[in-house]
Amino acid sequence: MQQHLNEATSDRNNEGIRIILCTAPDEETAKNITKQLLAKKLAACITLLPKAISFYYWQDELEQQTEIQMLIKTHVTLQEKVFSHIKTHHPYQVPELLAITVTDGDNNYLSWLKKSLN
Repeated sequence: MQQHLNEATSDRNNEGIRIILCTAPDEETAKNITKQLLAKKLAACITLLPKAISFYYWQDELEQQTEIQMLIKTHVTLQEKVFSHIKTHHPYQVPELLAITVTDGDNNYLSWLKKSLN
């Protein structure tokens, strides 16, 4: 019975949590966007992973670019505001904006995450 109650609590804590993936061309751009999103409480935490190498076709040419991968932790209710902010402040014509639903996580972390948002 206790295990079932813990699972139910966990399900409620992770409800609506999203990780948004976005790449940036350099550390300065990634840090600026990070600081802005955190200041507006649109994200609780953003992890920057340097030296990600992206391969893609752009205008029929194969491109290779070293980028900063941003992992933006937020809530589904703020997702469109995050997307909009990034589109406005990002130098790419079409920035990567992918949202991943969080299906599980530590209850303490998830509670902190939700309390940290706008």
